[in-house]
Amino acid sequence: MELIEVLAALATILAAGFGAFTLILRNPKCLSLPEQLALSWLGGTGIVSLSIWLLGFVLSGPALFFIVCFVCVALPLVAWKTKGAFRFHELREANRIELALACILAVEILAVGYLAFAHTLGWDGLLNWEIKARYAFANGGVMPAAYFQDAGRAFSHPDYPLAIPFTELWLYFWLGEASQFWAKIIFPIYYASGAVLLVAINARLTGKIWAAFVAGIVLFFVPQITVEVGSVIFGYADFPLSVFYLAAIGYLLCANRNSDNNDFFRTYAVCLAFLPWVKREGVILWLIAAICGVFVIWRSKRSPKYLSALLPGLCIVLAWRIYLSQIHAVSSSDFMEINLVNLRANIHRLGPILSGFASEFTDLNVWGLFWLVAGLAGV
Repeated sequence: MELIEVLAALATILAAGFGAFTLILRNPKCLSLPEQLALSWLGGTGIVSLSIWLLGFVLSGPALFFIVCFVCVALPLVAWKTKGAFRFHELREANRIELALACILAVEILAVGYLAFAHTLGWDGLLNWEIKARYAFANGGVMPAAYFQDAGRAFSHPDYPLAIPFTELWLYFWLGEASQFWAKIIFPIYYASGAVLLVAINARLTGKIWAAFVAGIVLFFVPQITVEVGSVIFGYADFPLSVFYLAAIGYLLCANRNSDNNDFFRTYAVCLAFLPWVKREGVILWLIAAICGVFVIWRSKRSPKYLSALLPGLCIVLAWRIYLSQIHAVSSSDFMEINLVNLRANIHRLGPILSGFASEFTDLNVWGLFWLVAGLAGV
């Protein structure tokens, strides 16, 4: 029975994302079915978690659950009503090498799923993300104000956004109980989505299907991504954040190369918007991707109206900051406040920081031998 409930939760997430992308894209046929499913997961987790947070200001308990369910079901129905039958980009018939590579990739995704369920959630997975899902579930789906204001819970980063914990919360709604075991299922799905998008984007940019599959396959052999503490199997948000960033930058590159296809730019805009909602550090990645987007708009001589793609993410950043300010949320002491005074006082540390950064990427125990191959395979 639990498996059916979990599948229903995952199906509603995919339905929300699929419906949203079908409505946003003028020609959804530009995406293959695997691409559409991967993007539907990214969009669906963003929509569901954001909906729970926003509707939680006026609803809680079963009412909140049913309204979010309605949103998830309504989006694909509206898309079907307005766009007609769902169609996807037709894939050409794969040769034997490509089929073999696809099978290897599928086995790796299954292996990540097995490893995720074989291990418990790590520190961040438990005390940054799952703890928020558990508190919200116990409070009818709404984060209790006391949690944000309790200095004793500052270690769990109350100021971090809620995409990951509220995706876990959605599973808890369907299960009727908090379950750390089933909460882990979302992370292998993020890995599958990331691997599929890495292959799809590489194939679009290089035209070499086999090289695209190689890029997706060698991703598995980067320890920091698959088996190290902080990896996808321990429930850290770093990999989901990187998948959103991959999709944003990847489809921006596709939009730059195919200036006559605005659907790639729309896909970039959706993934860009959710970057700040996944993790606080996502604001930095949002800023980088936004600057890249402005450059592409200028370079391709697109209309200034395309700058509106930056507004959803900016609104999320501002809304979350205002919310934290109004609720008087405590902040952890992990990071210094960003200002010119602290920058001048610590500028002398730039050299050791760069040295540490360089040595990090030569640590084979963390990054292995294949992270460079993964990058080269995409060139």
